Amino acid sequence: MPIQTGTKAVSQPANKRDKRVEAALGFVRDLYKILSSDPSDAPATDQLVDQINQHVKKLHSYTHRPVPGVSGASEIDQQGTRLWNICTRLRRDCEPTNKRLRKLYLYGRALAFHLLVVANPREKRKPQDLVYVVKLALKAARDCVESSEFELATGVLQKAADYKSCLQDLVPTLPKEEVDECNCLEVEYFIMRTALSWADNHIDVAEHMYTKAERLRQHLTPEYAEKLADVLYEIGKSLASRKDFSPAVKWLQRANEVINTPNLEHLSREGLELRLAILQALVSALLATGASTDLDKATKLVDYIESEVGSRPVVSLLRLEVYRKTPAEIFDDDAYGDVLRRLIKDFNSSDAGFKLIIHHIRKLHDKSPGAACAVLDDFILSLRGVDDHSWMEKAVITRMWMITNQRDTNETIETVRGVLSNLTRPLSPEAAVAAQALIWKKLESNYTQKQYDIAENWCRLSLHHIFQNCGPGNMAKLERKLLLCALARNELEAAISAVQNLSKQSWREPMTAYLAFKVAIRCEDRVLAEQCIHTIGQAPDHVDFLGACIAESHKKGDIFCAIAALKKLQENYEYKDPNPINLPALFRCLIRLLNILAEKPDERQEDFIKDLCRQFDIVVYALERQANEPGTPKLFTIDELEWFSRNAYNLALKHTTTWDLRCVVRLLTACVNIISHFPSDVGTQVEVTLKALFSRFIIASALISFARTQDNVKEQLEDYQLMRKHVLAFDSQVPEYLPKLDEQSRDDMLRKHATLLTFDFEAAVALSQWDDLGGIVQRAVPCKSAIAFQTMADSLLRAQVPGQVLYSTMRKIVNEIWDLESFDAVKLAKYTRCLFQATLPLNDSLAMKLLQEACNKARELHQSDARWPEEELEWMAATAFNHAIDLYGAYERERAKEWGSTAMNLAHYCPDKGFERMLQDKYMRLSFEDVERHREI
Repeated sequence: MPIQTGTKAVSQPANKRDKRVEAALGFVRDLYKILSSDPSDAPATDQLVDQINQHVKKLHSYTHRPVPGVSGASEIDQQGTRLWNICTRLRRDCEPTNKRLRKLYLYGRALAFHLLVVANPREKRKPQDLVYVVKLALKAARDCVESSEFELATGVLQKAADYKSCLQDLVPTLPKEEVDECNCLEVEYFIMRTALSWADNHIDVAEHMYTKAERLRQHLTPEYAEKLADVLYEIGKSLASRKDFSPAVKWLQRANEVINTPNLEHLSREGLELRLAILQALVSALLATGASTDLDKATKLVDYIESEVGSRPVVSLLRLEVYRKTPAEIFDDDAYGDVLRRLIKDFNSSDAGFKLIIHHIRKLHDKSPGAACAVLDDFILSLRGVDDHSWMEKAVITRMWMITNQRDTNETIETVRGVLSNLTRPLSPEAAVAAQALIWKKLESNYTQKQYDIAENWCRLSLHHIFQNCGPGNMAKLERKLLLCALARNELEAAISAVQNLSKQSWREPMTAYLAFKVAIRCEDRVLAEQCIHTIGQAPDHVDFLGACIAESHKKGDIFCAIAALKKLQENYEYKDPNPINLPALFRCLIRLLNILAEKPDERQEDFIKDLCRQFDIVVYALERQANEPGTPKLFTIDELEWFSRNAYNLALKHTTTWDLRCVVRLLTACVNIISHFPSDVGTQVEVTLKALFSRFIIASALISFARTQDNVKEQLEDYQLMRKHVLAFDSQVPEYLPKLDEQSRDDMLRKHATLLTFDFEAAVALSQWDDLGGIVQRAVPCKSAIAFQTMADSLLRAQVPGQVLYSTMRKIVNEIWDLESFDAVKLAKYTRCLFQATLPLNDSLAMKLLQEACNKARELHQSDARWPEEELEWMAATAFNHAIDLYGAYERERAKEWGSTAMNLAHYCPDKGFERMLQDKYMRLSFEDVERHREI
């Protein structure tokens, strides 16, 4: 409950406040802000609790010595009160399961209490202040004990003891009402000390504290009598749970004496319930001692209670306890059962009442199983109209426990099924699983003993509709066992019915899943069939079952199911050794079936095509693994290699224009990789090599297409790099293969080779592999293709190439073009001019070489019919002369002379002689001697 802020005068100077108090106040302000917002968002709640605890310890040590006055007591009282109230409210509203926040609020109240102790020092000796602090201490201590925070509770009660001692000193001066209140507070203090000692497992201290409380019994009000009796009852009950029955009797008798101190009409409802609980616990403890005298005491005590309250349920329960402790030779099971039926009739729909009835039914079962089962059946039927279904569930579980502890007969099972048939509401998952776990043991026992009819009855009982929430795993176990029972008894119709009713998890056993597969394949339930295959594939020994599924699929013409079964085999046995299956045969079957599906227009056609490509990739992987691992057995014969390479090649060519080009590349890549595993002495080597060359040509053509249209630079370079590998492989095979071809085929192969080399040149440029360019040009020489060299030149000129690379490579290209008969002078001039234009800004020495070569070519052409184009000559001569002028202006006399004279030499071959004279005039106006003198100055 909230507490009110006190009004304390501030009369001490500020320097009287202790640093520990000052630090605690600052911390409390921040803590209050955190608690006022959203405490669940407070970072590191555990660390916050630790910080609070540190301040509590410091304040506790601070208040050990009296302090005459504290600076800012009103502020301290206000901060402590605010913190106490907010922690009280938040703890009350907090979910019981949120242990961390509840602990935070508990420690917050402890800190608030210690602040209020600082603000209300005991030396003031004002009764209202002392009572105020003691009440707060008892409230805080009670919560600490209930939360098992014994150290915190001890500290709080130490403060309460200090204030209680001061309060007792003032008792002679107080009026009677306040004296009574002080005595009650002292009794409550000893109650809390007794409870703390007991909770902290210090029974001797609890005994001492009870003795002190006993001296004040005349001051007990009904409220405090109930509190003390409750503590004593808990101690006695705890001792009884530890089987310390004699001490338990002592503490329970004390509890009984205390609870009977006030008149019964003054007890609260909880107090009356506590009194009955104490009597019941006392009777139980007396009976548990095993002494005949205690049995007589318990009997008299029950008679006393019955004379006082009549034949109420509690009396019946106590009577049952007495009956149960009577010797076996005189035990009356009928009387025991009659008392139970009376309790069932008077059942008050409480959880405690239900537990007690079940408890005594189980006790009756120990002595007379048949009588207990009959009583429990009546109890189950009586619970049908009760709202709390958990009682029904617990009763049914108890009934299952009882029947499984009896001799196995179909009659007892049918009796239980008859009772369950009157129930309509299914049990919860937890209850259903618990009941079936009991039944399963009996089921397994009978099945092992080949008592299949009884085992089947146990199955059917466990599959009763009230257990339908048992979960798929348990349901699957029972369904499989029912199927096995039917098969063991050779009841085919029952087996088919069981298969049709299988749940999804019933296919753990491969035999069960195979039977379900046969049903599914006949019903054309493809989803169910694939699920069966998946389940079978997870079993350790599944090859035979999967083989049977494949045969069944083939018989029914279901390609999808056959593929699913084959893939499951492939998944489990791809590369295992020893292998119970023939992998090449498995690959061929899968490829044939997937090819059928891939050629049918369908929304899943693309998936089938990719799956088909994947199968060829798997074949390649198997071949590479076979080649790289010496111990791997040889799987593929030459005929099988030929089959896989031929089908990959034919499928790629057939669907080049209809399938995704990436898939075509995958197939052809698989083809060339398979061909690489052919023996070198195979008889069809020429045909095989031709197939590999054509495959690589198509692959390279596709990859160059991908690279040119690819926006992603990384993927573009990867395509270029992969393409170069295929070109290199093509290039290495062609020389050996060309002599074996006729002239027409040889020319065609050379054209393909030249085309691939242009692709290779383009890729090398894109990859900045400049050292490879000259070699590619040289490899293209045997092809004698001017178009190839022109394409290479265009690729070179379009790219940003280092000057030396550009010059040397272009020079090679131009020379090769020049040597070809089909060379065009116009194009030669164009290439020379472009190369000159690109080289001049980078390296004028290389540009000079080009200029000189251009002079030589122009001279050669001038003496033939093919002439160097006039505009090209004029442009190069003018550009070269302008560069000479630039060198002149930079005082590079020798180089300027060289460039100027070479430019005039080139202009000499221009048809327009006026252009040459113009350059000569300009050159003559240059004064190289003046330039030299100027440089000397």
